[in-house]
Amino acid sequence: MHEKGNAMKLDGGLVWRDANAMVTANREVLAVLAGVFFLLPSLAFSLFMPQPEPPAGADVKQLMAMMREFYVGAAPWFLGMTLIQTVGQVAVLALLARAGQATVGEALREGLAGLLPFLAVQILLVMVASLALGMAIALGGISGSPVVAGVLVGVLVAVGIWVGLRMMLTLPVIAVERKRNPFEVIRRSWQLTRENAGRILLYVALLAIAVFFIIAVAGAMIGIVLALVAGPQAAQIANAVVGAVVGAIFSLYLVASLSAIHRQLGGSAAPEETFS
Repeated sequence: MHEKGNAMKLDGGLVWRDANAMVTANREVLAVLAGVFFLLPSLAFSLFMPQPEPPAGADVKQLMAMMREFYVGAAPWFLGMTLIQTVGQVAVLALLARAGQATVGEALREGLAGLLPFLAVQILLVMVASLALGMAIALGGISGSPVVAGVLVGVLVAVGIWVGLRMMLTLPVIAVERKRNPFEVIRRSWQLTRENAGRILLYVALLAIAVFFIIAVAGAMIGIVLALVAGPQAAQIANAVVGAVVGAIFSLYLVASLSAIHRQLGGSAAPEETFS
């Protein structure tokens, strides 16, 4: 498929309808995949690596040191969880793209096959981001002005967010189009998301806000009841369970939304017919 002169404009309402229809039509098998690859890793991480409670009267330096220590210790667990969830995301995308033509086993094999290309893409992006950050810090140091350094870092963060949005379709490109060359994956995602970064940001932001609201309300209600009935430890576990369940649903709908976005921007109502 060749890049057109005028990029297709993303329709967020259509994306949601397509994503919801895909999840509803495949809810049984998707519930199993979401439970194994999204819910269980997230729940295990929340229960075995809970975020530390800041001590009373702690200053900013103490809080920063505490969080740094937590994230350094949790890094291997976080990496493992990310790898498992990535396999699940690619498997879900492959299953949705070839609904009725792919078994769960075939989708899982696609998930494993797509893991290395996805990691290669992430390594390339991290390398570029690290180089850009190093240059921004160096230029800020040369200028000798904290204002200039702050502006450079701010611009870099904004560019990083924009690039991240342009890379949102790397997983569908890997899973649906079955591309394995990381440079080709990046090029294809960049092409598909042309002139749609803002629309993708708006859609994902609205979805994330809705999920955050659900987690906050449900967690607070259940936590208050269990804290009164069974004590603070039970409330903490309940909050972890609620967060993991809602987070798994969010991950599932986000992956389905990526499939719908890829389908819409790729100009196909049936991805399996276009990306054979």
